[in-house]
Amino acid sequence: MQEYLSQKTPFERALILAGAIWAFAKVIETLSFENDTCNYTLYHKRKLVYHGVAYEDRLDARLCEHQLSGKIFDDCVYDYARPRHKALKIERNRIKKDRPKYNIQHNI
Repeated sequence: MQEYLSQKTPFERALILAGAIWAFAKVIETLSFENDTCNYTLYHKRKLVYHGVAYEDRLDARLCEHQLSGKIFDDCVYDYARPRHKALKIERNRIKKDRPKYNIQHNI
């Protein structure tokens, strides 16, 4: 490794170091936050009607809550689990972009 770096220019060495630091930070971030929240989207007759987030182990219960509250849907698509703060940001951006029928929050 030392020989490899000695053949690089100072700029290239700085880029390699920056890349290594970035990769290390991503690994720490992944290990620091629990991937427990998934984003989901509800559809009715193939039309998007709701974006939401739920803890992965509560997704079925959350869908039942939507049915009991009167939301009409016939399909649900959900993503893989990720840290809650990231899932909430994704939800907010999707609502602003798509403006689904049943989303009131962030739909202004």
